[in-house]
Amino acid sequence: MTVPLVAGIPAALIEACREAGLNSAGARLLRSFASVVYHLPEEGLVVRMATATTPGKYDRLVTSIKVTRWLAAQGFPATRPAEVRQPIAVDGYLVTFWHYEEQDGPPPGPVPLGLLLRRLHALPPVPFDLPTYDPFGTIRRAIADARAIDPEEREWLTERCSALSDAYYERLEFSLPYGLVHGDAHRGNLLRTPGGHLLCDWDSVSAGPREIDLAPTMAGVRFGLTEAQRDGFVEAYGYDIRNWAGYPVLRDTRELQTLTALLRNAHLDRDALGVLRFRLASLRAGDNRTWRAF
Repeated sequence: MTVPLVAGIPAALIEACREAGLNSAGARLLRSFASVVYHLPEEGLVVRMATATTPGKYDRLVTSIKVTRWLAAQGFPATRPAEVRQPIAVDGYLVTFWHYEEQDGPPPGPVPLGLLLRRLHALPPVPFDLPTYDPFGTIRRAIADARAIDPEEREWLTERCSALSDAYYERLEFSLPYGLVHGDAHRGNLLRTPGGHLLCDWDSVSAGPREIDLAPTMAGVRFGLTEAQRDGFVEAYGYDIRNWAGYPVLRDTRELQTLTALLRNAHLDRDALGVLRFRLASLRAGDNRTWRAF
């Protein structure tokens, strides 16, 4: 994602901070791919910048802020939004502000994720409406807008979405209750902090079958997750999705979803393009090659 800079700091970030009454001095880039993320050392906050052109993005960010504030009131360990008016729309971006969490130690494994998801799914019903989980909307838009694939690849991906969608909506009978789901519950969205583990990145939070939150870890075998690690996650959560007849559909859907950010950005990033080409070739071949995380 290309962001216009002023003295090394995004102009949209400076303006959003001004509107929120925050100090943008010394802003430090943490990540720039699916979203642009900066640390504001003077405020102890993180700024997330997403493009405003994605349909429904504003409403999803509003929901993520509302849900994480509710989670904080429940004592659930999630990243906390700053107490400012947000999201802020500026210069084609939607900007949100979150409390900065210091990282402590190596990246977490799947066991603490399983424990947190068990706690999340055991919470009382959310006292407000949530969007319904949509497994295919975001990836379909990314396929349609992608500039790094040819027409034949676009057609294959579109047909793959349709095949999985038909299986998802018409045939699956879920075993777990329906309710609050994180929507993108993988290890990369788990933070190890001095105070314990936190779940972050709530942009996909919604209402749906709880199996949705278990599929990313089980599909993590694509990224080198061992059977022992997956078994640890299952023991921590208390349910093995691999024994459910619908698991292959969610696994294949999750693998397809991992292409989303790559499809959006591969035309700007040669490394991302290489990862996209490898994963797409693997999917089309129907093989089980290990994928590199990106």
